[in-house]
Order: sequence, then structure tokens, then C-alpha cells
Amino acid sequence: MFLELEKKLIEIVDEVVPSVVSVTTTRLARTQFSQVVPVKGQGSGVVLTKDGFIVTNAHVIEGARDVDVTLHDGRTFKAVVVGESKIRDLAILKIEAVDLNPIEMGDSEKLKVGQLAIAIGNPLGLGSTVTFGMVSAIDRTIQSQESFLEGLIQTSAQINPGNSGGALVDSSGRLIGVPTAMIPWSQGIGFAIAVDSLKAIFDELVQTGTVRTPWMGIVGVTLNKGIAAHYKLRVDKGALLVDVPKGPAMRMGLQAGDVIIAIDDNEISGMEDLRRRVIHKRVGTKLMVRFQRGKDIFEGYLELIDAPQ
Repeated sequence: MFLELEKKLIEIVDEVVPSVVSVTTTRLARTQFSQVVPVKGQGSGVVLTKDGFIVTNAHVIEGARDVDVTLHDGRTFKAVVVGESKIRDLAILKIEAVDLNPIEMGDSEKLKVGQLAIAIGNPLGLGSTVTFGMVSAIDRTIQSQESFLEGLIQTSAQINPGNSGGALVDSSGRLIGVPTAMIPWSQGIGFAIAVDSLKAIFDELVQTGTVRTPWMGIVGVTLNKGIAAHYKLRVDKGALLVDVPKGPAMRMGLQAGDVIIAIDDNEISGMEDLRRRVIHKRVGTKLMVRFQRGKDIFEGYLELIDAPQ
């Protein structure tokens, strides 16, 4: 049985590796002596289409003057950044190349904790590197000094800095996530941006170069019975707010510790449910928000704004 699994993994890697590329960036930096010098950066990317569209992390190409993409077969091309969303840490590159190997897209909404996950990238530009693990958790929220990332896949597959923008695939070799190593304490745990987030914004990024993302101005987690019991909450289902930065939710009066239980009279089961409902709205839409605070239930209106990039 082990040999069969090993053979299957080798087949998956052989299939996926040609779709994973190395992304090299050049930035200009000023030394302590006020000299401007070029500084190289390294990350990974994944070929999405035969005509040269490639996904990577927005933080991989941030501040880059030049971006080069090296394919698995050794060919190197100058890349154009056609679109990026810093809030989702995704960027789309375009190269003029033929004979590309686009990856097959998966469905991150159907992921189950415990299923196999394989991370493939190009750390430090040393060539393809493969790590193996499983889906440890879904719908994770993590924070850096600059932003929050929500709806992430947590995996035990090791993700190193150079793997940023590479491929997290399932046991069929389908893309389920884009690894991100921008969170310093994530080393040894592994987080990836769910592929459904990429699919939802790909066309808009290519067509407009950016994404207008409706934003409530909250950071939260899915409430469950364990969390509710620990914090002695009156409800055990909904979106528990852990932070309310300056924005629409703060202006409405929402606070950390509140639980959003309904939007426009539709019950909310958790953060993923809330995100799905909000993401399909337009910037400027007013939502009726019902939330629990202590023993009391409140309602109010909140106007969605464009998420800060």
C-alpha cells in the first residue's frame, strides 16, 4: 500500500512540476551610503493558462522594477504585472511564451480536513522543491503587521519563503491553494490562499488590473460550540469578531466580541458564510446587520466600501 501511495505521489509531482515557475524580481534599494543598488528577490508562480497568465503572491512582486519568470524547462521571460490585489496577496503576471503547461484548477470549497496536500515551489531559485502533508484546517485567519488574510488553508506541508506563490495541490494534482510565506510565524505550519479566491478575481484582475472588493471592516472567526463555551457566549453559531479596524463596521458601532448572526435577515453560520454573502455585493451596498452582544441583540445598517489595497 505504501509503494502504491509513493507511486501516486511521484506521478502527481511529475504532472504538476512543469506548471510551477520561478519568479525573480529586481528592486532598487538605497544603501547606508545613499547609493542606489539593485536587489534581487525570489518567489514562485503557477501557470494558469496556455497563453501565459501566471499567478504569484502580491508580496513576491511588491516594489519590483523588473520581474522575470523561469519555466521548468529553463526558458526565461520578462513578465508584465497585469493585476494585483494586496489585500488578497495575489498577483497575475503575463509572459509571451508557447508550449506552456497550465495547472488544473481544483475546488477549495470541497476540501476536507485530513486530505493529502502537496506544496511545490522554487525556494531560493534552486529549482522545484516538493513537500508533503495534509490539510490541517480550513477557513483560517492570520495577521501580519500590514494586513489580515482570511479564508486560508492551513497545511502541514512545509512552506518556505521561496515557495510563496507556488502550488498547493490535492491528491489528483489539482490546484487547491497558493502558498504564502509572508507571515513570519507560519514557518513549519503552512498557509495557502484558497484557489476559489483566485478563481473569483482572476478575470477582474486581468481586465482592470485590480479588484474592487466589498469590505465591512471586520476580522472574525467562525463561532462554534467550543469557542462559545470557552467565552461563555449566548450563541454558538455566527461570525465572532476578533478585531474591528477603522472602517464601516467601526462607524456602525460593532466591537470585538460581537457575534454577527444575520445579514439582511439571512442567518450567518460562520465567517466563510459571511464572506460569501458580502463578496457578491457591490461596493456602496447597504447591509442590515444583526449581531449579538452579551445578552442583547442589535441591528443596524452598514455601507460596504472598497477594501484597502
